[in-house]
Amino acid sequence: MPNEYFNKFSDKPVNIKPFDPASRKIAREYIQTLRKLLENFNLELIHRGSTAFGIAGKGDIEIGIYPKQSDWDRVLEKLTQKYGQAGNLEENYARFNDTFKKREIEIIVMKGHEAKVDKKLTRYLISHPDLLKQYEELKHQYAFSKREYMIQKNRFLTRVVETIF
Repeated sequence: MPNEYFNKFSDKPVNIKPFDPASRKIAREYIQTLRKLLENFNLELIHRGSTAFGIAGKGDIEIGIYPKQSDWDRVLEKLTQKYGQAGNLEENYARFNDTFKKREIEIIVMKGHEAKVDKKLTRYLISHPDLLKQYEELKHQYAFSKREYMIQKNRFLTRVVETIF
């Protein structure tokens, strides 16, 4: 991503929370809710992000939804009906926010190449605890500024993606 992209993030610190194992159970429950909502679509749902990795992070639970290209618009329409307008909407990416059992939930919808990369990256990181430890350390090191935190996370994840593709 170009450096200008990160200008939208503040220099305020990021509150890094220790991993809470209960987040995995909450994620599983929330995925079941999403499965019911999107039962008419053939798509993948994956718990992703720090709570899936079992590492410290912002504490929000991220759920990835990966619809087929042909279902993209209808899936977004269904999610918009349930959650309101996407907090972020791009050509191959959308983010919706919710709260469930006092947890922030980020619903990340991706298609195309972005979806392929995201799924492979998530699975790769889960299977490489040494990288997850480095990733967690990076989060703590750069938590003094949300902008720097996002820049460094992006650099780290880009390097991992370049390794696996």
